[in-house]
Amino acid sequence: MENKLKYEKSLYLLRHAENPVFWQPWSEDTIDLAKKENKPIFLSIGYSSCHWCRVMEKESFEDESTAKILNEKFIPVKMDKDEFPDVDKEYQFYIQSTGEDGGWPLSVFLTPNKDPFYAGTYFPKEKNNARPAFKDVLNNISEIYNNKYEEVEKVINTRNEFISSFYNTSAPLIPEDKISEYRKKEFVKIFDPLFFGFREGAKFPYISSMNYLLNNFSDEEFANFITNTADKICTMGICDHIFGGFFRYTVDRMWQMPHFEKMLSDNALIASFLLNLYENTHNRLYLFTAQKAIDFILYNNMRSDYGFLDSLDADSQNSNGDYEEGYFYKVTDRDFTVLNEKELKNFPNDAGVHNGVIYLKHNEYIKAAALDISIKKIAERVNSVKTAPQADNKVISGHNFLFCTALLNLYSATQEEYYFEQALALFHKLTHLLTYKGKVYRGMYILEDEINKSIKANAGSEDNNFKDKFIINHRVLSDHVYYLETILKFYELTHEDEFLLNAKAVIKEIEKEFLEDGILYLDINKRVRDSFDDDKPNPIGLYLYLTIKHSYELNIKVDERLLLFAQDRAARFPTGHATMIRALELLGR
Repeated sequence: MENKLKYEKSLYLLRHAENPVFWQPWSEDTIDLAKKENKPIFLSIGYSSCHWCRVMEKESFEDESTAKILNEKFIPVKMDKDEFPDVDKEYQFYIQSTGEDGGWPLSVFLTPNKDPFYAGTYFPKEKNNARPAFKDVLNNISEIYNNKYEEVEKVINTRNEFISSFYNTSAPLIPEDKISEYRKKEFVKIFDPLFFGFREGAKFPYISSMNYLLNNFSDEEFANFITNTADKICTMGICDHIFGGFFRYTVDRMWQMPHFEKMLSDNALIASFLLNLYENTHNRLYLFTAQKAIDFILYNNMRSDYGFLDSLDADSQNSNGDYEEGYFYKVTDRDFTVLNEKELKNFPNDAGVHNGVIYLKHNEYIKAAALDISIKKIAERVNSVKTAPQADNKVISGHNFLFCTALLNLYSATQEEYYFEQALALFHKLTHLLTYKGKVYRGMYILEDEINKSIKANAGSEDNNFKDKFIINHRVLSDHVYYLETILKFYELTHEDEFLLNAKAVIKEIEKEFLEDGILYLDINKRVRDSFDDDKPNPIGLYLYLTIKHSYELNIKVDERLLLFAQDRAARFPTGHATMIRALELLGR
């Protein structure tokens, strides 16, 4: 046994390559090893920009005594969630089914047959009021697995029974004439009446739900909630007023203190939502904020020659060289010394600072635009004295297609040809590198030195597949559906038949690889069928929405069994299926 992550290409995995833990990659060879050794698998799932992943690594995975337990009693496996989003989804659903919150790092204990029997997220090195010590968890799990295996079997049987029951569809639970009223009532229940957004804890944008409400903008209560929530997104701490773009969420109810990682997919989805809201309201604050976010993605270190990188770290190096959450983004009094007297006088009237995070005091476009010149000066100073957060080294196809759609939405709102050209260039780049006859591959590792060496070594040869070793050779439904959305958006704008033909090819591939007996799965192994929206629209719901909306042009009819499944999910769990509800409403269901 050795730590095999040194052979991997994911930045997240490579960061763990020097851990004393004998990490194995997620693969069939690793599963076979667990069967041969008859040891439980400890699966740790995370991603490069995750703050708590760094914390758990420093506390536990760099600790020799913890590594000794993991190496002796388990097959330790480290997974980048963005390489295997279907696997992550399966085990996130498991932990949530036990009544615990999901998230990352996700810590799952599996049998060699990949059946989960215990899970958590971050475990501290030492016991605290909320969580047990990680070493205690490891020792207890090992004891149960080796000496009380009947308890493990009981958990597995209970899970299997739960999944069977959970996905057992039935006739719609709500009478047709009561469906709209019922859905509205359920969504209003989760509105935060004081600070807007959903629920009363940490504030996530929940763009899928916002899009559903936007589809019903004629409802005065929905319209009021949407605009007030959008104002928070545009003016408070979830928006990076210095550099542009959006952070993942805020840790508080008031939208003030962000969790500082930035994701390509979040920025694409929030920008698209604000642009669609702008079309309904003509409030230029939404257009200004969305455009600034898109420009941030276009012009910062998330850009590569092969597409846009997936995320920026929450943590950055402070003046001592240690990694600190949000250090790069938090302003100090010294950062304001670059402003002249007039700018300093105006700044406190229009904006404030909460724990180093700038927010706007007014939800007006004119205030945001007027402050932008001063804020750019602050940004230049910050860039000159601090080290920017590191970007991930992966281009994820589906997330890039989401951004491509956002570029098209910005073009639609502004009619600025530049954004259409950027979208078209990105689209051609992605289709050339990551698609083939309707198939969409997960993404590509950006290892510039190796790519350049490979290009030089193969110059003039007949081997045109040298880039294949940089491709993430994994396929999931979400990438295909986000690709389909981009193609259909191009068709809406251009009416060119080529896009329609491409859309039909993708649909054919989806039906071939992911559809079975009227059920859409998230993976080609047809193991994962989760239908809930999360930080992104669920691909099953979005596929339904797109194929229903464009059924005439595509000359297709949606499988009735899939529609019945959607009706069942939307009736049982409406607030978790906003994208599916949007699809059903197109049919008046």
